[in-house]
Amino acid sequence: MKSSGKIINPLVTRRLFLLVAVLLAASFPALAQESKFVNGVEIHPVLGPIGVNDHRLPYHLDSILGLLLVAYAIAVALLLNNAQPRARTLGVWAAVLGCVGVAGGILWLNTMGYFEELRPALLPTDPAKPTMMLLLAAAFGISALALIPVAIAQSKRTDVLVLEKQNSVDRYGGRARFFHWTIAVLFLLLIPMGIFTSMIPVDQEYRQAYYVIHKSLGFTVLILAIARLAWLIFSPRTHLDPELKGWERFSAHAAHYALYFFLFAFPVSGFVLSTYGGKLSHFFFWDTPLFWDYSLEKVKLPSLLHKLLLPVLFYLVFLAHVVGALKHQFVDKHRGAFRRMIT
Repeated sequence: MKSSGKIINPLVTRRLFLLVAVLLAASFPALAQESKFVNGVEIHPVLGPIGVNDHRLPYHLDSILGLLLVAYAIAVALLLNNAQPRARTLGVWAAVLGCVGVAGGILWLNTMGYFEELRPALLPTDPAKPTMMLLLAAAFGISALALIPVAIAQSKRTDVLVLEKQNSVDRYGGRARFFHWTIAVLFLLLIPMGIFTSMIPVDQEYRQAYYVIHKSLGFTVLILAIARLAWLIFSPRTHLDPELKGWERFSAHAAHYALYFFLFAFPVSGFVLSTYGGKLSHFFFWDTPLFWDYSLEKVKLPSLLHKLLLPVLFYLVFLAHVVGALKHQFVDKHRGAFRRMIT
């Protein structure tokens, strides 16, 4: 695929991986330092308090895992829009492995009996969550199977992708694509993680680790959504396919606005829920302060929003978004529908 503009430098992805590898390698000696005990609290010279920070995992392993998931999402986004076809092929295979990993993880949890002993049901949807998790495993498994022929087809391509940084009239630029796919990967990871976290009994030691990762990724999505909206101010708006009918244009705009709403509503309502519930929110190694006091009465509304209303609405809008994209591609034969955001 060719167009005017600057080719995305193929060294960008390699430099990113090299930077991550160097940072990890440099951190190992520091992480290996022995902790000291101050007033009975284990203090690591780099990571700070261990195992006492709102029941975090030792050595902040939960935060480190969360950062690895962010690195995975960034890598997929960069690879999918790399100039070189080999890198784009690797990006599709990385997406396949991610889908397989999520589906396999859910099935493993079910096999090990983690769906049998659940916390007491608080909402009408709580008893259905094990079934929802298995449906998600099926959805991720089907997605992996659907992406395999895409990866094979991509491996046969030899074209160099040329993208402007800014959007053009007929397709999104490199930065918009980066924000789109990074946010999409993280958001899709958050869905099964959020459902399973709400299923874990309160007395389970590993429960807090899931909350640390879930809340950290939620804040990351919020930051990326703000950055993406800020970028849209400086970048031209990409037009919809001119072949779309009036109602299709309205539906597409409504779905896009709704998805932006969810990107803000989920993390904000989650933060309010945690704070009114007297629980710290987390952004990897750091905790946010409790800006207001615990209130059993005020926690009800954000709880209903975050755990019931927003998820149901999101599933409907997301399903409509996917079905609409597939309709444009395979039914209406609008071949440019997918190419606006991915090659």
